[in-house]
Amino acid sequence: MDRKPRVDLPAGPPRSIAVVVPCYKHAAFLPEMFESILAQTRFPDEVIFIDDGSPDNSTEVMRSLFDAHPAPAGCRYSFLANPKNMGQAASLNRAISTASSDLVMILNADDYLMHDAVELMLNLFGKYPGVALIGAHSIHFAGSELPAEAKRLTTEYETAGLPLVVQRPDQVPGYRNYNDLIMTHTGSTFWKVAWEAVGGYRQKRERCVPFSDRDFQLRVNAVWPVAVDYETPFAFWRTDSTVDRGRES
Repeated sequence: MDRKPRVDLPAGPPRSIAVVVPCYKHAAFLPEMFESILAQTRFPDEVIFIDDGSPDNSTEVMRSLFDAHPAPAGCRYSFLANPKNMGQAASLNRAISTASSDLVMILNADDYLMHDAVELMLNLFGKYPGVALIGAHSIHFAGSELPAEAKRLTTEYETAGLPLVVQRPDQVPGYRNYNDLIMTHTGSTFWKVAWEAVGGYRQKRERCVPFSDRDFQLRVNAVWPVAVDYETPFAFWRTDSTVDRGRES
């Protein structure tokens, strides 16, 4: 695993966060996904949606959702569409490159964020200076119905705090499996400058492990500390709707 030249992370707490939504053939799940953004206790500063050449009506659905729910003051909606399918890694890189926020949070189009995920991530990066990326657990489900579990975490964890485990760069050479660092892609959040420094998400032939999200996370961890909450679900992850498996996921 190659190491990029060291880049200093910002010294102070983050001031802004972008939620980036990559989409391929998931039009049916977009209203539910967008509902989880609209319900955030602290609205993101940017919502960046990218349609990766979907053969369904993802573009029309997302544009109608943006039109029906105008961005509140201080937030910017962005819509991007690839002229042809490029795969998730390339789509994420294109979308993230347009973000002007300090932090980037990933939200897959078929998943659902806990309603205080944005607020909690901003707070966590303020409490963990020097950490480049924070990830967490998720509640797995299948089918069209979200589980009945509560969709906010603040009340449950505001007293005890969140149980983050910090994994340092000197631990990375000891990893034996790519899931020695494990988190759900949806909800994972990182400094944009860290994404830039490690070269973003890689195409399949360039990765150190098969999956673009884990490859990116491992390369970040090779340079900076990464924190993971292995107990707290920050999102609901739909397990039966992947359409990019075996391509450029």
